[in-house]
Amino acid sequence: MAKKQAASQPEEPRFCSCKCWAKYIFSPFILLWQAFRIYVLGCFTAYAERVGRGVFCGLCVCCNCTFNDKRFPHDHRSIGTFKGRAGPELDKDIQWRRIGDIVAAAAPQPKKGPSGKKPKSAARLFADDVEPADICQGQLGDCWLMSALACLACQPGAIQQVFQTKEWTMYGRYKLRLYDGNRKKWSTVTIDDYLPCGADGQPIFAKPNGDEAWVVLLEKAVAKFMGGKYECLDGNLMIKALEMLTGDFVCMFRLGDVRDSTSRGKPRTQQAWTRLELSRGPPPKDAQPGDDLRLVYAKDKPFDHDLMFRSIKWELRQGSTIGASNAGGGNDTQNVRGIVQGHAYALIRAEEAEDKKFLRLRNPWGNFEWTGPWGDTSPLWDQNPKVKAALDFKPVDDGSFWMEWTDFVNHFNTLEFCCRSTGFDHVVINIHEEHPVCGPCWGCLEGCFRYWLCCLGCKALCCGRKVVKFERPPQGCCGCIG
Repeated sequence: MAKKQAASQPEEPRFCSCKCWAKYIFSPFILLWQAFRIYVLGCFTAYAERVGRGVFCGLCVCCNCTFNDKRFPHDHRSIGTFKGRAGPELDKDIQWRRIGDIVAAAAPQPKKGPSGKKPKSAARLFADDVEPADICQGQLGDCWLMSALACLACQPGAIQQVFQTKEWTMYGRYKLRLYDGNRKKWSTVTIDDYLPCGADGQPIFAKPNGDEAWVVLLEKAVAKFMGGKYECLDGNLMIKALEMLTGDFVCMFRLGDVRDSTSRGKPRTQQAWTRLELSRGPPPKDAQPGDDLRLVYAKDKPFDHDLMFRSIKWELRQGSTIGASNAGGGNDTQNVRGIVQGHAYALIRAEEAEDKKFLRLRNPWGNFEWTGPWGDTSPLWDQNPKVKAALDFKPVDDGSFWMEWTDFVNHFNTLEFCCRSTGFDHVVINIHEEHPVCGPCWGCLEGCFRYWLCCLGCKALCCGRKVVKFERPPQGCCGCIG
């Protein structure tokens, strides 16, 4: 029996090889179909949805009737506890306003038009490209979610995939798709665009960047998804948010974990990184998404610092997202040289220059940066022009900063990975809301240009990957970037 099994084992590589050969043989037809599906059909769908909203929702908008989500009421029930207060007394200080009204009030007043009236500023779901600078955390401890968004904002199409409603609507009804890890399936979340605001008329939680609404709407959708109130977002794991937004494999590393007895008590630079994964038992019938969340130790050996840095660099090149935090290091009212304690950061880049290892991080608050060596105001940049050129350093007050690896190890002890699966599912059309009439057509032409001439389609076909577990980086191989 054992010999028969051994003899049958080589069959799998032959099957995989045949499958790969078939993919390359039929690649012209696959590329043509995917381009038609993503861009041409995406363009027609965008126009069809606009016509549908104009026909079915236009009358409601003209009568000042907008979508009102009764399952997420506009009162204290959707907030929970805020600044130690709860119940009806919260309603005295909080007003619910539509995102369009918030943007119009905050935007610079435009000049009067030919009719003598000032045109009203309109909100947009996405303005130009999605980027980490769009994210600004409010008065809520959901840095785990904001950092996950900052990571995904660096990947084209990752945020747009979450939204089934692709652009801002006057009717105010939005559908988003979030992954329920308990039940291992995707769920559709429907919300309106009313947001809780303070006395100044601005949102008390996440803030919109200019006229973009995607951050505040996604925060509201996650609050509804995880328990029906904003309070449910106060503290969690970044890998929970990454799994919820992508459905991909997630795991985390802890520096000097209690299980690693060999490095216990040693300086951080001599400790090892222990890997943990999410594990869940069968959820109760009334469980909310995220309930019964626990971590279990992986079976592989702890990573030393060299292997950990190579893993970070490799996974970033493969399109994965990584967050960093100092778990157990205090609360977010404390900081050490600009590093907020107990706070989650997005890890954006990993580079080597002049025999030094560097990481670029971003604070989801959009400010409050590292003030130590290689910070934005550090004299080391002028003293090391080769490093400055290699990292393309430009001091910008946007919450992002560079740190050397040794400083990173001394200030952070947790890394959270979302190993992204890549392929055609991650290629999306940008319908360019800034062009109300020809935006979808422009997005179709622009997308086809990038798809064919910038090899975006070939990368999705040849370098796409499906991740089901964490893999160590290969030795001496740059690999393909999907």
